[in-house]
Amino acid sequence: MDKKIYSIKMRASRTAYDGASQHISGAERIVPERDVQTIAASLLERALKHANGEPNCVNLRLELQDARNIQHLEVLPVRTIDSATPEEGLAAMTGLLEGAGVPRAAEIVAMLPQAHHMRGAMMLDAETLERLEPDPRRGVRATYMDAEESTSGVSYGPHKNHYAEAIVLATKVANAPNIIAELCISDDSDYCTGYIASRELGYVRITRLKHPGDARGGRIFLYRGDPFAKDATIRYLEHQCVLVGGVRPLSSADRLDPRPPDRLTEIKQELETLKADHLYREIRPIDGAQGPRVVVDGREMLMFSSNNYLDLANDARVKNAAAAAIGKYGVGSGASRLTSGSMPPHSEVEELVAEFKGTEAAITFATGYMANVGCIQALCGKDDVVFSDELNHASIIDGCRLSRARVVVYRHNDMVDLEEKILLNPSARGMIVSDGVFSMDGDIVNLPALLDIASRYGLLSVIDEAHATGVLGETGRGVCEHFGVDVKPDVIIGTFSKAVGSEGGFCCGSGVLVDYIRNKARSFIFSTAPSPAAMAATAAGLRIIMEEPWRVVALRRNVALFLEALSEHGIRAESQSAIIPIIVGDEAKAMEISRTLHERGIHLSAIRYPTVGRGAARLRAAIMATHTEDDLRRAAATIGELWK
Repeated sequence: MDKKIYSIKMRASRTAYDGASQHISGAERIVPERDVQTIAASLLERALKHANGEPNCVNLRLELQDARNIQHLEVLPVRTIDSATPEEGLAAMTGLLEGAGVPRAAEIVAMLPQAHHMRGAMMLDAETLERLEPDPRRGVRATYMDAEESTSGVSYGPHKNHYAEAIVLATKVANAPNIIAELCISDDSDYCTGYIASRELGYVRITRLKHPGDARGGRIFLYRGDPFAKDATIRYLEHQCVLVGGVRPLSSADRLDPRPPDRLTEIKQELETLKADHLYREIRPIDGAQGPRVVVDGREMLMFSSNNYLDLANDARVKNAAAAAIGKYGVGSGASRLTSGSMPPHSEVEELVAEFKGTEAAITFATGYMANVGCIQALCGKDDVVFSDELNHASIIDGCRLSRARVVVYRHNDMVDLEEKILLNPSARGMIVSDGVFSMDGDIVNLPALLDIASRYGLLSVIDEAHATGVLGETGRGVCEHFGVDVKPDVIIGTFSKAVGSEGGFCCGSGVLVDYIRNKARSFIFSTAPSPAAMAATAAGLRIIMEEPWRVVALRRNVALFLEALSEHGIRAESQSAIIPIIVGDEAKAMEISRTLHERGIHLSAIRYPTVGRGAARLRAAIMATHTEDDLRRAAATIGELWK
């Protein structure tokens, strides 16, 4: 062992636009001096490439340790319990606690989710369940520990070895004075295994304690003894340097009750969990066309969940155009336009939307989702960087992932944070991408500042105008018209499925960029073109918007009226677009209000996790140009009544 031994700690976090701090990743190592640089670099790489997201703050702390004061422990014995579902795993954990003579075991296990947001562990009195940690927000942290092999040059590399790190921590905690057991569920979204550990039980791995993709975890230290001795326990956990010997990879001999997980059972259980958490999604059938009123189960209802903002989906001119196109060109397009050729309605729409947006050219896609995925994937690759707003639509996020570019997420609509992130990536080649109108909050991108930043740093600017087209600006031409800017984004993406009243997506820009996208976008090249009927309907819808600007004016007037009516009933809401978020917070309450509104003849959906963050559930009201004043006031009054 080297004479000099160092502890290295890494903590990665992300500060959201509202100032809240989110823990991303943490790790520590105890290593000889010769390995300090290598291990520090691997921990930094791990922080920057974590499944829980990209941090905007990473701390590395290096401390020299006195080798004479390091405690050497032997690793706990290991066994594994395979659980097919999280419910089965939590029941096994409860049973082990009960077998160890711990009273109120089920209550203790049920408290694990409460420790999710703490950086450390909850420390509970095993008899009274009194919380003993000095700072309940922070918890108690077990630190200064590693495997004995680390001081001999053994490295886990940049990727997390969940088992090795967990058993080292569990061994230290089990040897802390007055700690009788530890319970843990990992907060890594891609790791569903947790454990219960004590000197008597050893280290018992339980393979399924949550569903894949769930980033919630928790840790509890169970304390039994004189409450006045807890300070000594906390000092040991947080300051005693420990090396654990005998840490080795898992082997088949460590496993009990081996059986593959039943995927169908797991899927059923996950659906039940979604229902219990008020996150289950159902489709409500409606009869007839989308409009300010729809028929559901034979009953007419007010519609406040449709993106048919200008009520063109049921306009006779739009429907007649689609019918005429079917008569002339048939129902389907047959294949990709690159394979089977292009029909006149597709070219007509591309010319019209380019004119409408004031760009040289345009290209159409089957959906707005495919337009985002295809354009981002075409314009960026693995050597590029994409700077993406943290509240961007899922289609933008998926486009970024498929591009294989490095994605840097900046705080929502925060141009200062965007520029700081760019400065941290000097000479980066790539793009800034943002929604024009954010689909869940209804707010608008700070376009002038974004375009200025993109120009100064030589980055492509890409704006998705799905909810801005036909809505923003005096004539509905979108974000550029709204701000009155002369310079346009390099790429304007959007959809015809909202204000235009049809379906399909588009991408507008210079002739060169559009030609490049036509040759590179996989969702264009390898997908059947939109139907000629959809394109003919789109052309009709675009012409109506261009010829009848009163529709955009009526929409803007209705938005203002609805906001005023909500305010009169004590509900504060803001929006410059046709999307009005009414924040409820609690998922169960949002679902209950939505159900009651439906019973009273108002179709207004609740939006919940994962579309928005947990605890940020809302009613998302979508206003139409053809809602009457009575419609708007009736809906606002009913929401206000249920809000109380």
